Amino acid sequence: MSCEEHSEEIFCLAKGQVAGCFELQDMLFQILRFLLRKTYGCRHSTELWTAFIRLPVSFYVEVEDDLKRIVDVISANLQLVCGKDEGFWVAATVTPARVRPHGSGVSDGRVGSRTRSALLDELRARGTAWFGALDEISFLSRIYDLESLPSNDSRFGTAAGDIWQHCVNNSDWPMDWIYSNPRFKLYEAEQEILLRFACEVVHPVVRKDPTEQAALVNAFNGHLSADGWELVEDQVIDGRPIYVPQMKVHALGIPLNRIKAVAATLNSATLYEDLRRLERIGDAEPGEAIALAKEIVEGCCKLILDDRKVPYSAKAEIPDLLKLLRSELKLMPEGIDETAKGASEIRDILTSLGRIAHSLAPLRNAYGKGHGRGRSFKGLQPRHARLAIGAASTFVDFVMDRHSST
Repeated sequence: MSCEEHSEEIFCLAKGQVAGCFELQDMLFQILRFLLRKTYGCRHSTELWTAFIRLPVSFYVEVEDDLKRIVDVISANLQLVCGKDEGFWVAATVTPARVRPHGSGVSDGRVGSRTRSALLDELRARGTAWFGALDEISFLSRIYDLESLPSNDSRFGTAAGDIWQHCVNNSDWPMDWIYSNPRFKLYEAEQEILLRFACEVVHPVVRKDPTEQAALVNAFNGHLSADGWELVEDQVIDGRPIYVPQMKVHALGIPLNRIKAVAATLNSATLYEDLRRLERIGDAEPGEAIALAKEIVEGCCKLILDDRKVPYSAKAEIPDLLKLLRSELKLMPEGIDETAKGASEIRDILTSLGRIAHSLAPLRNAYGKGHGRGRSFKGLQPRHARLAIGAASTFVDFVMDRHSST
């Protein structure tokens, strides 16, 4: 039997449409009428539907703590009405409404006004103390020179003075004063300042609770993705990530996430730095990306061999390291002998993955930026970078899994 997947946004609720968390009966029947009308009577395969119920952020944060219970209620009602039909399966998910990508979906590099408003409104709707574990002056001093900004209180000469007076000494300003203060103008601030503000809000020095940090990063990225931006891990201090803004690298997202997980597990600053360089250039610089893919494969091999106290030559290349890894790691699944049928093929596939990065590296020397170019010159293309990086990510993910489990 074949299987067809569908996802459908049934509607986007305004706050006034739902008076309470569980006044959802009308909504459930709307979903069911829609799905039954679209599918029953014309099915010849299994239909898998996901109904996305998108709530305005201000309402979503009010029900977030009860979200699992709300989804369970919706799912139970769906199952009750739909019954156990093997040809029809439906699930619901409740998410915050985000700013939609505009135009062609290709970012022009600017964070638009709608995205700015959505990001800042999310902070305000959540009631997040934007300064976190710091006081307002300590937080803002990480971004602004408060001594150079004017005071709105005639008793003080600078912004530092009146902020101290009203936030620390008297504490008579509301927590969200920063959003409307004319000296900071966060809703119209330069893009660099806005992104810096977002990163500081989730900095581990500011945001002590890792769960809250992760939730805010996820929320910020949900908004920023509409304009092609995201907050990514730059470095780790005391086991907590520091985030920086960067344009999204769409083509390499999944491979980079795999490599990032391996770098974190191996706790290697060198591998992490290679990853950060790769994140910055993406596939826009194919020669550099291929060179980094080779370094990542080589570095991962050496780190695993070091952990296992397996000696190797200082001049060892990837093929030499692969031979050592193949004999050291248990490549077959548990309960299957290393000499069983298929073991040889698995070893060959692993070797081939490692050699892709190694074999492409010489192309960088012949077709990279380091050589003069004539009119007919055709250099490496992004597809070559994606091939090398994809192979490298699959390789390191596999060998790391075997290293961790044997």
